[in-house]
Amino acid sequence: MEHLNRYRKGTMFIFSGPSGCGKSSIIKRVLAEVDDINLSVSVTTRAMREGEQEGVDYYFIDEAKFKELVKDEALYEYVDSDFGPKYGTPKEAVNKWLDEGKDVILDLDYPGVLQLKACAVDRIKTISILPPSLKILRERLINRKTDSMETIERRMSMAEKRVKESTFYDYIVVNDDLDTAVSEVKSIILAARVETKKLYQWDEFVKKIVED
Repeated sequence: MEHLNRYRKGTMFIFSGPSGCGKSSIIKRVLAEVDDINLSVSVTTRAMREGEQEGVDYYFIDEAKFKELVKDEALYEYVDSDFGPKYGTPKEAVNKWLDEGKDVILDLDYPGVLQLKACAVDRIKTISILPPSLKILRERLINRKTDSMETIERRMSMAEKRVKESTFYDYIVVNDDLDTAVSEVKSIILAARVETKKLYQWDEFVKKIVED
């Protein structure tokens, strides 16, 4: 695949899914098992939490810097709320990877997907990660023992919305078994890498094959 990367641009793979669906576990496995793929790190105006690292979990910035990035159109997508922290996806690092033929994973909700589709529709693939059922999702949230019942009920309310939004995604992966779900996601990524429309130097690519 290394020789092909010189002639293709990378793809942004956008992952969405309700809390507790196993999305983070799938992303972690994909990053460990697939070459030439990176995780986009968002900017946020919220305070750093215990255990978090700058540039690993988020880039922590102030309100003024966030407004500057929005004004300069330096974010692919952003959430600019007057009632909570702001979040956004910086273009610079993502574009550098894409131009090198590397792929990028983004973890976004549906509003972020819509923003990406509006400005980079030919460079994205959207993947909705779903639980086998909302009943099983509720059991997972309860069993992991990290949230109060009030928080779980709030997450379940949002989960139904996320499931209904999945019809607008390119791919749906049901995480009934983690190994199977990871395998399906990896298949999506590998298939996207050999799409002819990704070969932005098609003539040069074909010429090299013929001459070699």
